[in-house]
Amino acid sequence: MPRHQNTKEKILESALKLFSEKGIRETTIKDIAKDVGITEGAIYRHFVSKDQIVSTLFSTYAERLYEELISVVEENTSIKNRFFKLVKTFLSFCFENPQAFKFINLFHYLRAEEVKNFQNLPKDALMKFMDEGFKKGIIKVRRELALAVVVGTLERTFLLVEGGIIEREAGLEEELAEVLWRAITYQ
Repeated sequence: MPRHQNTKEKILESALKLFSEKGIRETTIKDIAKDVGITEGAIYRHFVSKDQIVSTLFSTYAERLYEELISVVEENTSIKNRFFKLVKTFLSFCFENPQAFKFINLFHYLRAEEVKNFQNLPKDALMKFMDEGFKKGIIKVRRELALAVVVGTLERTFLLVEGGIIEREAGLEEELAEVLWRAITYQ
């Protein structure tokens, strides 16, 4: 990997870590530079601003989660099987990429207006699924409400596991999927 690319990746990794720990507003370019072991000027050779770093990280990780979810949505299996797999896929992403998921949430909370400027968001994959379920008469609530119930529950579960309130034990994803399936469907 060229040195230039390696430094850029280190900047992004450091920024992700610091943003998820300290917050987006509280993290400065100086903090990132210090963590990477470079000068502030070196960061500006790779990114024009902290906002560009923030946008790059959000786009990268939101699209990565979208790709994982849309691949499940587009599988040729029953809608219930896909829903259960969506729950597992969503939570697996969270637990395998906790800093990235915390950052995605921070971005949503702090920059909600900017979110609409991005394409291929995780909610787009889930909305496609909800639309299909609604059209087939399986999902009993408006798609936006179904999305809120599902994503809100999964996000909160991740945070409660991270905080030590809930133990991530075998069968957790399956149990959550069953609870959510009953909440949003007629089945």
